[in-house]
Amino acid sequence: MRNLLGVLLILIVGFTSCEGRVTKNQALAEDIEEFKKTVNVQVEVYMPKNYVERKVDTTLSNGFRIKIKAYTDMDNSVLFTKIKDTINYQTYYRNFKFDILVEKDNKVIYNKSFDKQKANKAFKFNSNLVKGSELYNFDKIAILNAIQVDNDPSYTNMVAIDVMYVIPETDKVSHHKILINDRGKANFIQTEKH
Repeated sequence: MRNLLGVLLILIVGFTSCEGRVTKNQALAEDIEEFKKTVNVQVEVYMPKNYVERKVDTTLSNGFRIKIKAYTDMDNSVLFTKIKDTINYQTYYRNFKFDILVEKDNKVIYNKSFDKQKANKAFKFNSNLVKGSELYNFDKIAILNAIQVDNDPSYTNMVAIDVMYVIPETDKVSHHKILINDRGKANFIQTEKH
């Protein structure tokens, strides 16, 4: 009888202690998840933060003078969002505009300004590309990363300008060359993409 009472007591204690209550660890995990849903901290970052302008004025040995001005387009940017813990990081990568002026024998033979739309057309960044193609989304989210004069002496009757567009926070890059001949005709060539 004593054994039966002992077994009965153990069963009663066992059933009452497992009444479906949430453990402290489970309650804490649920509270943290609920907190993450209710707290919304947003951090906005602009790259570059302020207006940036870079000018190049170069005279080459073949008689060409090139002026390039690249500057921040303060009205247009590309947004990348990343949520970490309870913080929503929003990074705005600003687009750039650039102007190219080429002179030959003190006479202007080429003078063009490019914004994102004109660059898309010149470099053939199309919106109808299939997802997964090498230039997919370059028309929307690629930004100017570099522009510089190629001073290779083999270009005797023309000017070569190297241009690089990138998609921020990825390894997608598109290299281009603008070739401007001595009559001011420009040819846009994609040299590399990855």
